[in-house]
Amino acid sequence: MTVSPSIPTFPGRILEVTLPAGPGGSPVVVGGQNALPLLPEGDHPHAPAVGMEIRTGPEELPPALAEVIGPFSGNPAALAQKCVSGWGARFLFLSLSGCNPDAGGQGVQDGAAIVREVLAATATPVIVGGCGDEDVDGRLFPAVAEAATRPVFLSYAEEKNYRLVAGAALAYGHGVVSWSPIDINIAKQINLLLADLGFPGERVLIDPLTGGLGYGLEYTYSIVERVRLAGLSGDAMLARPILCHLGDAWKAREASDASEPGWGDSALRGRRWEEATGLACLAAGADLLVCRHPENVKRLSEAAWR
Repeated sequence: MTVSPSIPTFPGRILEVTLPAGPGGSPVVVGGQNALPLLPEGDHPHAPAVGMEIRTGPEELPPALAEVIGPFSGNPAALAQKCVSGWGARFLFLSLSGCNPDAGGQGVQDGAAIVREVLAATATPVIVGGCGDEDVDGRLFPAVAEAATRPVFLSYAEEKNYRLVAGAALAYGHGVVSWSPIDINIAKQINLLLADLGFPGERVLIDPLTGGLGYGLEYTYSIVERVRLAGLSGDAMLARPILCHLGDAWKAREASDASEPGWGDSALRGRRWEEATGLACLAAGADLLVCRHPENVKRLSEAAWR
């Protein structure tokens, strides 16, 4: 006797979120699904989108990235154009890491100027990340919100700064990325706090913190899957599209260390480390992937469920 597999059905649906584009650009729409990934029986109106990160300030790139991104180092606007027109990124994650006092020390107004330059260089949707320094980000996010010439998403809002980030986003019509440290309860709490401020749910993305392959990926996979299951099961505060930033994959020694010849070609190894991390996130339910290697834009886009 042939037994048909049981296909789970869910009462909820993930909220649809649009990342706005500039004039002539294509917005990115994610969410809207009522089923887990890889289940064709469900309704999946939008494929996951793959974008690329642009970092500001000086940085020592791993071999795999230095070969392809190195020529654009120090020129965020030129790199933005290349990411979109040359490598097929559907959105950009502009990290203002150069504004961190320990990583270049660019001023807040320098960061705001870079945002304007990147937005002028490409019409693709943009997420703007802070520098990681709490004091600087407290001044940087309001400046970026005011300087942006079109709607962007600010990354990120968390327990310490959600009022500031959400206030800046509300004042100028931007979206926010809510961040939590691989913890489903905190992920829900941040979205509840944003909702209490009157922030529209359709302008919120969830970033659950992504650990790289061998360095926390299993925890990330579990949390992404649990967030998605909760959202599909009717938890409105977790029924948001999920963004996974793959940058931590490059922090792994196995991904970036070229001093171990027995480990194989470091350039190929680094790209594959990020790729494996991204594939796992897609299987868990991620809607947006931020990668650093151009070849992974194509690879992960092809793997995205359609």
